[in-house]
Amino acid sequence: MLPVWKATLMKRYGRLVLVKAVLTAIPIYTLIALDVPKWFIDAVIKWQRRFLWMGQQDLKGGHCPVAWKIVARPLHLGGLGIHDLQSMAWALRMR
Repeated sequence: MLPVWKATLMKRYGRLVLVKAVLTAIPIYTLIALDVPKWFIDAVIKWQRRFLWMGQQDLKGGHCPVAWKIVARPLHLGGLGIHDLQSMAWALRMR
């Protein structure tokens, strides 16, 4: 993870790119190989949220301008195109 001072200097779009490229892609590789517990997926989603909205290590209620269910939608449905890890884990387990 980036140091907090570097993450806060990034624009929100730059943090979105990093969330898509790193904080979503790496856990998906883990989900392909392992059946991870729900707490792991929840922790990764929490890291994604914190980094995307604040660029910091802690995030309190009221700082998220958009609900995560909307953020996790595809771009053509008004979301930011971040993969929903809960759905991905379920789909990869069914595979």
